[in-house]
Amino acid sequence: MVRRAGVTPWSSVEEGAEATLKLAVSPALEGRSGLHFNGLKEARANEQAYDAEARHRLRAVSLELTGLSSITTASGA
Repeated sequence: MVRRAGVTPWSSVEEGAEATLKLAVSPALEGRSGLHFNGLKEARANEQAYDAEARHRLRAVSLELTGLSSITTASGA
């Protein structure tokens, strides 16, 4: 998909699969969530990901565009 878009991949399929597997089963990450990684290196997400208002707007627009705008979660978000 990346190559079809004319973009040079940052890593090989094998490297991506290795990183995904390690992050999925790593004992060091047991019980931790909401983390962002660049390959195997823990990193910060784009600043907008930490903006509560931006997240709220994204959720509202996503629900509207998918026709699910009347569905709410248990938290009412």
